[in-house]
Amino acid sequence: MSEKEQPRLASALAQKVVDTIAPTINRNVNIMNAHGVIIASTDAARIGTHHDGSAEAIRRNGIIRVSQADGSAGTQPGVNVPLVLNDQLCGVVGVTGAPHEVEPLAGLIALTVQLLFAQEREHSRSARRETEARDIISALIAGRVAPEVIDRSLAAHGLRGPKCIEAWLPRSVGDPSLEEPAKDHHRTSWISLSGAYWRLCAASETAFAPERMDQERFLVSAPVEKAEDLMAETEVLRVLVGYPALVPSHARRRMWSREIAVAIARTPARSLDHAAAPAMQLNEEQARTLLVVATAASMSQAATDLHIHRNTLVQRLERISQVSGIDIRRSSESLKLQHAIYARVALGQLHVF
Repeated sequence: MSEKEQPRLASALAQKVVDTIAPTINRNVNIMNAHGVIIASTDAARIGTHHDGSAEAIRRNGIIRVSQADGSAGTQPGVNVPLVLNDQLCGVVGVTGAPHEVEPLAGLIALTVQLLFAQEREHSRSARRETEARDIISALIAGRVAPEVIDRSLAAHGLRGPKCIEAWLPRSVGDPSLEEPAKDHHRTSWISLSGAYWRLCAASETAFAPERMDQERFLVSAPVEKAEDLMAETEVLRVLVGYPALVPSHARRRMWSREIAVAIARTPARSLDHAAAPAMQLNEEQARTLLVVATAASMSQAATDLHIHRNTLVQRLERISQVSGIDIRRSSESLKLQHAIYARVALGQLHVF
């Protein structure tokens, strides 16, 4: 609902307020819409009938107090208080009784309706935004929607400029971060699809607070502007989350190769055993050592990252060559062994990420 639209007071919400409050105050309560028609009441027979006192309150946009009963007009002592929602007059709350006694009660009921209306409106808005986000992310994962349709959906959602898509494998489905609401023009909420939780966000957003970053296993696409690029990045993430063991914790990201992980994730399942064969004799320490060396800037840096002496590292590499029967000093052979390690990770035989 836009800010300029006339707010509509739902009869179900109004009746919920009446049913909750009326027994406590032991008074007859009516809630009328902007036309003076009763939409909620302690007397069900009156729902749908016109209420003269509320029409007067609406016309004057002020409180109407009735001190004396009028049998011919069917009125009873009480007050009729205008109900304002979203800064617009949209109904009236009527409570029977001595005006000086029930006017504060009528005001309290009106305030309750206002608060519940705002809460329900925000909930509806959040639900709509989540549905829109789910539709966009589903379309990106499916990869069968025209890029221009994705672009229009993103623009309508307020996500313009460089953006990323994230895929997260939380340690618990009860993680409070999963309940983070969408942030207009910055991010969507987390959406559960295809074995992971997904979120679209502006490129400037960070996935998690620094203090928890290292422990989380998540993937973030490169920042992109165009829908076709975002679709390509989403396809890569979709393939990777199909093998959760290939998704590294942030602390292991430096030793992880996205290119090798994607290549193995796209390898037919029937071929993984064959791809893993060269690394079958390696243990997890040896596998991790080779991957750190392959991604480090130098042997000294690799030794530092592994928290071992450089000479110890050299001995480990020699042992890796002996065990695997592969000369890892040759880059092509080393790369073959790295692929084999990733294949064993995908098969659940090694846990290095």
